Amino acid sequence: MSKFPGRPSATWCWVLLPLVVMVHLTLAVLAVAEFAAMGWPLPTWFDTGAVTLVLATAAAGLAASAVVAVRAVAGSRALQTLIPAAQRPAPAFLQNEAAALGLATRLDVVAGADAFAITYGLIRPRILVSTGLAAALAPAEIRAVLAHEREHLRHRDPLRLLAARLAAAWGCYLPVAGWLARRAALRHELAADRAAAGSAGRGVLAAALLKLAAMPASPALAAASPAGDGRRSLEARITQLEAGRPLRQRPAVTRLLASGGTLAVLAPAFLCCAAMSQVLPGGML
Repeated sequence: MSKFPGRPSATWCWVLLPLVVMVHLTLAVLAVAEFAAMGWPLPTWFDTGAVTLVLATAAAGLAASAVVAVRAVAGSRALQTLIPAAQRPAPAFLQNEAAALGLATRLDVVAGADAFAITYGLIRPRILVSTGLAAALAPAEIRAVLAHEREHLRHRDPLRLLAARLAAAWGCYLPVAGWLARRAALRHELAADRAAAGSAGRGVLAAALLKLAAMPASPALAAASPAGDGRRSLEARITQLEAGRPLRQRPAVTRLLASGGTLAVLAPAFLCCAAMSQVLPGGML
């Protein structure tokens, strides 16, 4: 069996995006100070428009990030309600599989006909599976699914993905930001699939994915899972397992052009806001 290629790198995006968010937040604070010190409107129409644009985009980013945070909290509470109410001892064979993968103390099992496995928790993540998973999949397929979730657990993917979604939400005024968030989620799934396939086999993991995809989604996990394009994600994951590498994912040209145009408008506004801070009492920079 050929080895999968290494994890594709988009590190530069996730280094640059938080920096942009911090700069934007700093400029928004300056914009508030400028309006507070000099009143509205500012001395010229350009200054007024530029500083207002900085504030408006920061407000949009803050609102979008708040929505993501609220949904994450709602998902966490949904799981916290589900687990105590439906928790069951793990079946013996599931305990054995978890122990073989070093997950014996990090596995929770809940009763339910829905078949699912999910990694949850931000600081000390755990793996949650349903008794329906044991009924739906063969032992080898369950082993592959657990190996996949172990990779999410090892890399604290719930925390990393939430951070990526928050940063992308701040840039909601850039059409490419949503694509970046979805791409980050898919990249984590592909990396976990590569790790699981290395120990359990590509065919076994692909069979498990297709079985789970054909089953109704669990309502209990709807709030806990980030929104995404499940069909496209499944297609990319199966392609990777069949061909050894996923389909190349690129944003639409229109998204790139629209994002570039937006940045071209925002850049002068950002520079104007920074320059205006120099005339504030005592200076701000």
